[in-house]
Amino acid sequence: MNNDIQESCVPAGLDTPSTPLRRQAEDALRKTILSGRFQPGDRLKERELMQLLDVSRTLVREALRQVEAEGLVEVMPNRGPVVAVLTYEEAEEIYEVRGILEAQICAGFALRARSEHIQSLAATFDALAAAARRGDIEQTVTLSDTFYDTIAAGCGNQLLGNMLRQLHNRIVLLRRTSLSEPSRLPETLYELTQIFEALKTRDEAAASKAALHHVRQAARTALRVLRNRQH
Repeated sequence: MNNDIQESCVPAGLDTPSTPLRRQAEDALRKTILSGRFQPGDRLKERELMQLLDVSRTLVREALRQVEAEGLVEVMPNRGPVVAVLTYEEAEEIYEVRGILEAQICAGFALRARSEHIQSLAATFDALAAAARRGDIEQTVTLSDTFYDTIAAGCGNQLLGNMLRQLHNRIVLLRRTSLSEPSRLPETLYELTQIFEALKTRDEAAASKAALHHVRQAARTALRVLRNRQH
């Protein structure tokens, strides 16, 4: 019996050897899309993904269904799955919600973070700042994720962190969009520095204000890029 048949015969919900394989395929596909290997609107061909991820057709299809549910992939008539293209209006909505959530988790971190959270945040920020100064956009995007994950972990509100994680994939796509502008990387570093300094000194109001300012500046850049792409 081949792998495709074996995987398709597994009852849903059972913790079987195929479950870790499916999760690995989902993680690999998600990381591939978020890495920028495929651009928004690019068609995702099953055979190419099978070779790229080194998995069966069944696992590719299951992974595509999962990342589609997360908003990373759209299924287009006569084309099949493509990397999601965020519209200007969708981006506006995401940035509005992101600003509210990130301002609140920063305020919570300033109030409730333990010393180990602050130490971890400092180490991440140092690495992020070094990546930004050398112009490494890929590493800056990756470390920005870690930076916010650390803030969410120390904010003392698990629900807020979960809500932000639900937006994570689309935030990464938009972060890449905003950082495609050459001037945006040094601006990003300056804004994240303001957030970090406020968090380090546990200044709740300053942290919230700096976080909201950062999201609004990122929105301004990304929305300009999206507007230009649509014309």
